[in-house]
Amino acid sequence: MKQIGLIFPDDLASNNKVLTSIDKTDPLLLYEPCDTFYQIGHHKHKLVLLLSALRHWKIQLEKDFQNIIHVKITKDRKTDLMHELEMLHKKNQFDALHVTQPSDHGVLTQLMFFASKSNIELIIHPDTKFIDSIEDFSEWAKDKKSLVQEYYYRWLRKKYNLLMEDNKPLGGKWNFDKENQKSISKLKEAPANRAKLKSDDITISTMVDVENCFPKSIGNLENFNWAVTHIDARKQLKNLLKKYFKTFGDFQDAIDKNNSTLFHSLLSPYINSGLLDPMECIVDAISCFKKVENEIPINALEGFVRQILGWREFIRGVYWENMPQYKEMNFWSHNKSLHKNWYSGDTGIPPLDDAIKESVETGYTHHINRLMIISNLMNLSNIRPAEIYRWFMEMYVDSADWVMVPNVFGMGTYADGGIFSTKPYICGSSYMLRMSNFQKGDWCDIVDGLYWNFIEQNREFFISNPRLGLMVRSLDKMNPDRKKLIYAAADKFIETYTYV
Repeated sequence: MKQIGLIFPDDLASNNKVLTSIDKTDPLLLYEPCDTFYQIGHHKHKLVLLLSALRHWKIQLEKDFQNIIHVKITKDRKTDLMHELEMLHKKNQFDALHVTQPSDHGVLTQLMFFASKSNIELIIHPDTKFIDSIEDFSEWAKDKKSLVQEYYYRWLRKKYNLLMEDNKPLGGKWNFDKENQKSISKLKEAPANRAKLKSDDITISTMVDVENCFPKSIGNLENFNWAVTHIDARKQLKNLLKKYFKTFGDFQDAIDKNNSTLFHSLLSPYINSGLLDPMECIVDAISCFKKVENEIPINALEGFVRQILGWREFIRGVYWENMPQYKEMNFWSHNKSLHKNWYSGDTGIPPLDDAIKESVETGYTHHINRLMIISNLMNLSNIRPAEIYRWFMEMYVDSADWVMVPNVFGMGTYADGGIFSTKPYICGSSYMLRMSNFQKGDWCDIVDGLYWNFIEQNREFFISNPRLGLMVRSLDKMNPDRKKLIYAAADKFIETYTYV
């Protein structure tokens, strides 16, 4: 049987099953997805990271595989996946196509269509960038009335015997999240900014290609600072554990306007692309904890494991359980679009503008900026969830369809009506002030107006929920003059920075 293997730029796991399922003489297609990269204007840093990493890995693969076909991005946009596969099939007449489970439902649909049309066998291998399988998630979820991350996380802890002692959670609790919510005011000294990484010739060449092919994409490549090889990604993991792990947990939710990275891991782009193995990250973190047990607090270790084993695995499972209809959900019936200032960081709300500018400059900002600042304010401004999804896909180095669909349509906006979130993640200025070092100002009236007006607009929803009804009662007790002031500020903001 003639067969071919297919590798995308986010299929870089060293234990990729495609590589052990084909012969060394079989064609191996390394495909740079010019077509999908043009559909959404991904951040230049993301493009360079993925493409440079693939090109570096190609050098290693050439030592084992004799027939590598490398399709690069092109400026003329003539390249697309279906065309390339059809041409290869015409030339090689292969009977089977080996792929890793794609990270995008649309790509999977394309591959299935091609296989059916060409009468070939599509062999989909488990994605080794994840610890658990899609099938096991479905089995766990099938009898659940609602999907709760915490319960799945506990199930995985037991299944893989991670942070367990005598079948009980290490430290006596499953979750130390409350210990991981210290405000920035508690921080005595911020860590030094991350060291600048040197780009080699392959990366520089990739930068040239990205600038030529995607000149309108967001980002300045002079600021590029990401590892592009498995070895260098592991160095970043070791650096985190050595320098930042001790306080990783305490200030997970804190916002420092002077230090965008604080103690965050910055590992998600590497894990999502395959440059780092998620289980190896967990094992290394546990090993570090055991070596210096009196120095690394349990909330740091558990918080790190929960991000990888808990949220990352859970979000991926939710994605595949609910596609393709997930992208069509719009629980609040929002219909507004983003003004260009949401891309430049000129909205007049300092926490929002700083988070946007961080994202533009580096392709990164941490989860609280994404959830409680950016998506929160987009949602309160009645922006269409599909447009919010596109913004997040365009902006981040670690973006992927499986990541952003549930995070935006679910947690970020509650557009899915609560598939896995028990309540909308919304807040006013008080939370932003408490968790950051931004100063109170006129912007607080805008944020508070957006917040309370959103509750007013959706009064029936909030009052019907015992947990949320208090918010409506608080709104009804608000001084009428105060309400009029903040509503006017919110209306002006929406009028200025959104459009229908």
